[in-house]
Formats: sequence, C-alpha cells, structure tokens
Amino acid sequence: MKNVVGIFFWCSMVAFEAGAQSHFFKNADVETIVENHETIATLPFQARVTLRPDQMESLSADELASLERLEGQSIQQALFTWFQNHKETGKLAVNVQDPAVTNSKLTAAGISLENYQDIAPSQLAAILGVDAIVTGSYETNQPLGANGEENEGILAPEANLAVINLFIYNAADGELLLQFHNGIYGSKESLNSGLVEALLKKVSRKMVYAKT
Repeated sequence: MKNVVGIFFWCSMVAFEAGAQSHFFKNADVETIVENHETIATLPFQARVTLRPDQMESLSADELASLERLEGQSIQQALFTWFQNHKETGKLAVNVQDPAVTNSKLTAAGISLENYQDIAPSQLAAILGVDAIVTGSYETNQPLGANGEENEGILAPEANLAVINLFIYNAADGELLLQFHNGIYGSKESLNSGLVEALLKKVSRKMVYAKT
C-alpha cells in the first residue's frame, strides 16, 4: 500500500481540471470491515490554491505553500466538525480523534504534510492509534484559510470552484473503504466548513459509519 495515497493525490489533481464532476466509491465489504471500529482520524488535506495570474505573481513560493497548508488544515478541521456534529446527533457510529491530537502525534513521529502521503495508510493509522484514517485533497481558487476568512491581501475571484477528493482507509490492511470526489462552482459559500457541509450533504446517508 506504500505510495497508494500519493497516487490518489496525483489523480485528484488531474481530476480538478475536469471540473466539478461527482464520483463515489464504497467498498462492498465495508459494513463487515467497520463493524468493530471505534475511532477514526482526519488528516490535514493536500491543498492546491489557484489565483489570478497577477495574484500568483504577488506571492512568493513560501507564501503560497503557507496558504495551501492553511487550506489543508482548514479542511481537516471542517471535516472533523462535520463528523463530530453527526456523532453528537446520533448519526455517526464512531468517535473522531481531535485534529490537535492527530497533528501532534504526526509531528512526534516526524511526519509532515509534505511527506505523509508517501506512508502507507495502515502505518499512519497505527501511529495515530485509530481504526481508520480520513485523508485526501482539496483545491480552490477562492482561498479562505483556517479562520474561514479571505486571506489578507487576496481578493476572491468572481467565480470559483472548490473540489474535494476524500478517502477513508482501513487501519488493519490499508484497504480503501470509501472515495468521494465532488466540486461546487459559484461564490455563495463563504466558509470552508460550509463547503464541506455542501459537498458531503448528498453523500451523508451513504457515508461509512453512518447510522441507519
């Protein structure tokens, strides 16, 4: 399974160019696999930010990398909130590890946003002490950052596209349990949490761990 996550990330980058098409995959044996799962963890997402040419020219490579890191952490937090809210309302049959705990364990193990995609999902899950991990990529041309506000000095384009590519992997064997790819055109969404809510709304009833 080593490098599998990285391959999926590369595919998701290509998919971004195709627009906001939707794709959903669910492992046929998922109900059996997750029967005894107790805790999952969301990882920081690999993010790509695309701005207007003049905006891109005004950013250094380090500033762009920092902006994309904030976007990835923002999506991690938004997904945690989404899962946690469903847990609290009785719609989710699993606990979700706090992102602060997740990121602390990754840092302690010498794993960063830049290298974790090269590590097998089963290894990441073992480091985090969870039964499954939620990971993926996120792309936008209207960056909002970790606090849900437009980043300083950057104006959002009139039209934007936000695309999320989400994967859930089983800890024991690294098996892919779920893949969800979807995007939204427009500018009505103002927060990454709102984008995650909108993107996952149509798939919530099919989501792994959802209570029926």
